[in-house]
Amino acid sequence: MKRSFLIAISLVISLTSHSQSGTIKVFNGKVVEGDFFKEKLYVFDKYVNGRIRLSDGTVYVGDLNINTLGQTVRVITDTRDTIAIKTEKLVEAVSAGNTLFLKLNNTYVQVLNTAGDTYLGISRVLKLGQEKIEGAYGGTNEVSSIAKYSSVEVENRLEKIVGSSNIRYDYYENIHLIKGGKLIPATKKNFEKLFSDQKKMIESYIEENNIKFNHNESVIQLFNYLANSL
Repeated sequence: MKRSFLIAISLVISLTSHSQSGTIKVFNGKVVEGDFFKEKLYVFDKYVNGRIRLSDGTVYVGDLNINTLGQTVRVITDTRDTIAIKTEKLVEAVSAGNTLFLKLNNTYVQVLNTAGDTYLGISRVLKLGQEKIEGAYGGTNEVSSIAKYSSVEVENRLEKIVGSSNIRYDYYENIHLIKGGKLIPATKKNFEKLFSDQKKMIESYIEENNIKFNHNESVIQLFNYLANSL
């Protein structure tokens, strides 16, 4: 069943990894310094036409993006505002063109490749840490840890900051194996477990190609090799 996004919209508004940390400056609810943070805040560079599938089978279509800080789907209203959908907890998958995201463990995971019923995926997650309010003479005062807040509260807290604050952030790109709707660490042991018939092939390929399981590119290379060999 297809509907307009707007029916489900409300103002109410997760290994192998690559990570980067930094600090953003927030002034009166807006990020004024922190280009990398702003670049990674959404999965897509701009809102794209896509589909949201809920656990009850309902499908919504329209322009969307995925917020990496709150792990929420964002959509555009008739007034051109960007907001989250009230049915976020029911989202199973999001697709845009040939790009598919599965929502697993409250995290949007992009499917990179498939090998039978085993998938390889990547999650992109922004997390906020300590907030420091700028005081007189350029001093700072640590006031709270944003990391303890829920995703919705985190998004709202940025908007509610009055004055000038510096906030630390961490950005992660994690590679996962996926099977049966579960995220599985992309380790050598798990590769050999999920591809048990190709264990010798895996060992040879790892040795010949210097595969490193703490490098995303290496894991993707190995999975693509196995997928193409099926």
